[in-house]
Amino acid sequence: MTFESLAALWLKTRKNKVSWTQYKNLRCYINHLNRYISNMDVAEIKPMDIDALLDALTDENPNTHRPASRQTLVNVRSTASRVFEYGIDIELIVRNPARGREISRYAPRHYRRALTIVEQKLIIATPHRARMGVLVMMLAGLRRGELIPLTWDDIDLDALKISITKSAESKGSNRLFVKEGTKTSWGRVVDIPLDLALELQKAKAVSMSKYVCPRVDGQMHTLMSWRRMWDSYITALCKVPGAEKTNIQEITAHYLRHTYATLLYISGVDVLTASKLLGHANIKTTMSIYTHLDDMLKAKSVDKLDSYLSSSLFTSSGQVRP
Repeated sequence: MTFESLAALWLKTRKNKVSWTQYKNLRCYINHLNRYISNMDVAEIKPMDIDALLDALTDENPNTHRPASRQTLVNVRSTASRVFEYGIDIELIVRNPARGREISRYAPRHYRRALTIVEQKLIIATPHRARMGVLVMMLAGLRRGELIPLTWDDIDLDALKISITKSAESKGSNRLFVKEGTKTSWGRVVDIPLDLALELQKAKAVSMSKYVCPRVDGQMHTLMSWRRMWDSYITALCKVPGAEKTNIQEITAHYLRHTYATLLYISGVDVLTASKLLGHANIKTTMSIYTHLDDMLKAKSVDKLDSYLSSSLFTSSGQVRP
């Protein structure tokens, strides 16, 4: 059996077990694999073949004509490994040639940044119909797909908790469909800060919709209505005095979630608790974020040392001040 045939069989087993978006991503990763090993007999594929395709993608992603990011390479390798494990399960092959293959250390890493303090203050201070939803994403870590179907019944203001038990996803159309559970689990409960609860209480008192962040007519968003609202919101933020000194126009919904992760880190929340609050399927995801933030903090500490040495000990020529 060729790799392409085995991958197609495996993909069928995933169709009703993952979200439509995850399924679409899996098809994308398999397309990458099929470019290199589609016609090869799965029993003849060797670790060196997997290394070769990963190296080729490291040099250039055919879709973007730029080097593939480290995360893309990890996802392609993981998908290949899962296909081969399926081949082992159905007794077609006896080994997994993708298991443990190394990703180049030179593959570019793409990190979403957290919002600066200035940007966070702009979001808190700028009135807009998107503001409440943005605050929930920034201060409770909800994904866009978790926020869109969120109703006031999901929020317990007395207990300071939000129950995240459903999510909205597109299936290739403008309409969003609500499913039980979230991207990575059957749901989670998030403790919210008092300041967010007070904002929610004020918004609930004047809301005419059952949704926390609805479209103009009070109904749940479609893809198009969300995009129109988001574009309007970013435009409003850019007009606020002080916004010209920021990169607020590049903000996406996931920047807000990354800001929440950063706030958890800065507040000293341990990685296990943070992983549960963020709803990560694997604690390694949270660990990678915390490690990145830790590296950034160390770099800023060294910058402070540089500033001190330059201003206090050394002259501009590098000589020690008397």
